[in-house]
Amino acid sequence: MTEEFSTSETWPMECLRCWHVWQEKYVVRHLTDAHGHDVVVWLRGGTPVQPPWSGTSCPGCGHSRVAAFPPGSRPIPVAEPAAVAVQPVPAPLPAPAHDRTGGRRRRGIGERAVYGLIRQPALLCALLGIVFLLVTGFELVERVVIHH
Repeated sequence: MTEEFSTSETWPMECLRCWHVWQEKYVVRHLTDAHGHDVVVWLRGGTPVQPPWSGTSCPGCGHSRVAAFPPGSRPIPVAEPAAVAVQPVPAPLPAPAHDRTGGRRRRGIGERAVYGLIRQPALLCALLGIVFLLVTGFELVERVVIHH
């Protein structure tokens, strides 16, 4: 292999778990092999390593989900959330069992949302099941009637 050129690159990194930000320095060697193919070798401390976007772990927490930013760019530091005083939330008042609607209690907005979420997937599954049965039925009738 013949060396064409080497560059020194500094890559900003950010852990996607603990949001730790750091930089890694690499020497990038651009080589040409005996067949004329370009080869790129990444070195850190003189040792061959994976490229920055592959195989990097966070030095803070050891997690492997790390974002590598191209040289010359910086990750935007994530601001720490401000401390918020936690105050106890008063218990909700019990809803009346009956109201002026003839003994039936109206559902609240939250209850409607929950019931709506439960009903929609069931309705969708039922409609898909009906379509499946219709298509299967037509295929069965077609095979029995046409082939007999």
